[in-house]
Amino acid sequence: MCGRNTIFSDKNKIKKELKVDIWKHEEDFNPTYNLSPTQDSPVLVKNTKRVIYPMRWGFGFKSSMRPIFNARAETLEKKASFKDLIAKNRCVVISNGFFEWKKGGESKIPYYIHHSDGKIIAMAGLCKWDRDLDGNSKLVYTIITKEARPSLEKIHHREPVMLTDQSLSSWINVNEPYDDPLSLLNDNTDRISSYEVSKFVNKSSNNSQECISRLFVG
Repeated sequence: MCGRNTIFSDKNKIKKELKVDIWKHEEDFNPTYNLSPTQDSPVLVKNTKRVIYPMRWGFGFKSSMRPIFNARAETLEKKASFKDLIAKNRCVVISNGFFEWKKGGESKIPYYIHHSDGKIIAMAGLCKWDRDLDGNSKLVYTIITKEARPSLEKIHHREPVMLTDQSLSSWINVNEPYDDPLSLLNDNTDRISSYEVSKFVNKSSNNSQECISRLFVG
């Protein structure tokens, strides 16, 4: 599962690491330390060039329904919501790191999970056009998840698919035929670290560096 994210890097760092050609509405980018479903964040796609678009996190706008903010890699081809998007609607969700909560007695303990070298995390996603409650067209996305690796399963049994540089290039390049794009979801970056943070992050309206501050140092 991935239900809380961050993206706070300098724009130049994002563009350099992800080799971005165009950033649509770049001036509207607001770094965040506590991104929740239904909020906008920068997402990378490619037709002939690598382009970042602001997109809303989660499929679906009906107030009576929870937005679909994750998609299980194991069942993508079986779910009507996702199977028709695999060929041409693949995207990369840009992240500095994300939060998961570990069960600890009667409460849950938040952890921040990030790249060990401080690099941008490229999460595999699917995107599409949707209509909001006012009938306006809006780009939306969902993050693909898989079973957690051994180093993370002690925190949560699921993790977002975190692509390597090589698998990222093939995942977003929807104009070049790829026999089995879902196989790319198995090629994940391996330098991932985690640490415990305070429950300050539990409140989604809290949005400062305190969200990612290490709870215990040593």
